[in-house]
Amino acid sequence: MQVSVTTEPGFVTVIIAGRFDAHGIERFDREVVDLIDAQHANVIIDLAEVEFMDSSALAGLVRALKATVAHHGSVTLVAVSDAARIILELTRLDAVFTTAASMTDARANVLTAA
Repeated sequence: MQVSVTTEPGFVTVIIAGRFDAHGIERFDREVVDLIDAQHANVIIDLAEVEFMDSSALAGLVRALKATVAHHGSVTLVAVSDAARIILELTRLDAVFTTAASMTDARANVLTAA
């Protein structure tokens, strides 16, 4: 799993590529949840390049969502790959997360909500 994190005014962008699973969840938690706890409450997570996602990844996304809500922020999932979309739909978490088709749409949504 590759994780790229960029901090921008008003939000953090996280791009995940490859297998988003138990082997990389500690890194995801360390990088993303720590940023949220440092007061970056709005997070945009790009899942376009995710090839596989397991229950550990789902739990990590839920932890990120809970942390942002605690800071009055949000998590937006962007360009959700088919592999990620299927598991989100099967677990009905697709109804819990805000999604956007593109990074441009996600940024606009976050900035207008702020």
